[in-house]
Amino acid sequence: MTIKVTSACLGSLGTNAYLVETGRHVLLVDPAADDPRLRALVGDRRVDFVVDTHGHYDHVGGNWAVPSGAVCIHEADLKLVSLFFPQHPPIQRMLRDGEELVEGVRVLHTPGHSPGSVVLALDGVLLTGDLLFAGSVGRTDLPGGSDEEMDRSLRKLLALSGEAVVYPGHGEATTLERERRRNPFLRGLS
Repeated sequence: MTIKVTSACLGSLGTNAYLVETGRHVLLVDPAADDPRLRALVGDRRVDFVVDTHGHYDHVGGNWAVPSGAVCIHEADLKLVSLFFPQHPPIQRMLRDGEELVEGVRVLHTPGHSPGSVVLALDGVLLTGDLLFAGSVGRTDLPGGSDEEMDRSLRKLLALSGEAVVYPGHGEATTLERERRRNPFLRGLS
């Protein structure tokens, strides 16, 4: 499967929104804000799914900014979305650990940063939201965060085989192998 990932940095916290094209499907991941850059990222493509890696405002603010198919999030983060956007339209699909969202796109439930954090795993690609960054990991000091859950989720990610490109929720892309070798927050977790 040919995968194309393009991004735009959006919102006050510099969140990476990703457009993922799998050849058959188009996913918009973490549309941070209703912003002209978001609409430019999508262009004239028909988005099949808007996927939130978690429910914090800086990842969901543009959920309804572009015409699309179903907005998706893990059920454990519905309260967060409602906290930040009390009058939001309905979320159409609840993500579950291990499910295949579309052909070749697997959902991994990775709580720690928030109760409903997820990673999207594709062939050679991981969209990690705020779980793993280049040289760092996500915060656990926000409501619903958990150091223990974060450690379990990071171990789950580190157990994946292959050399995946990591597209994080903030900052530059990296690789899973580079983070295994250099990320000080991952020492002692493998």
